[in-house]
Amino acid sequence: MPLGIDTEVSEGIRGRYLKLYTGAIADMLDKAGHRHQVLPRYVTPFTNANRVAGPAFTGQGYPCASTANDDTQTRLAMLDSIQAGTVSVWATGGSLECAHWGEIMSTAARERGCTGAVIDGGVRDLDFINAMNYPVFAKFRCSASSVGRWDIKEYQIPIKIGDTVIHPGDFVFGDIDGVVIVPKDLTADILAAAEGVFERESGMREELRRGVPIKDAYAKYGAF
Repeated sequence: MPLGIDTEVSEGIRGRYLKLYTGAIADMLDKAGHRHQVLPRYVTPFTNANRVAGPAFTGQGYPCASTANDDTQTRLAMLDSIQAGTVSVWATGGSLECAHWGEIMSTAARERGCTGAVIDGGVRDLDFINAMNYPVFAKFRCSASSVGRWDIKEYQIPIKIGDTVIHPGDFVFGDIDGVVIVPKDLTADILAAAEGVFERESGMREELRRGVPIKDAYAKYGAF
């Protein structure tokens, strides 16, 4: 268990995050002074399943110079190392010429207990992945194989996507609006703060629906 995650605790936290939304979490990170935790706007759900939560299992790959390159052994070792409950998060070194994730990767990762994938690159086999009801967030669609175009180099290391540095074990939450990364040590604190926002906004929303003036509702709940 490379991350040393308490599965029972993580499942409880994961379930609570899945009741929230990225906006509330991002706002609480901003308030705490962490203003670069939202992944670039292009990282969005490409599957029908569009919510994912769990500690990050990170990976880094780069474009390769030769079509003879073969990263199979590294790929197999990586997949065998995935811990249950995690989200697979990949930086691709700027690769734009292939799919970096597909149905076979999804199947293998899911069998290891991985709850979804966030890829700063391409995805393919979406019909098959949708049939699995498996969430994959990516940058683009592409049919081309990564073999001879892109190699997995390292995993369970700090990576960077856009302006966000992601460490193994940082908490990943994604929904229809995008993906936010919560630093590992702040996972519980940001969750509690976001739950407070969610509760206040729910109360404000109900009062607005009843016709309460927005100034009065804001004065009561302090949410917007």
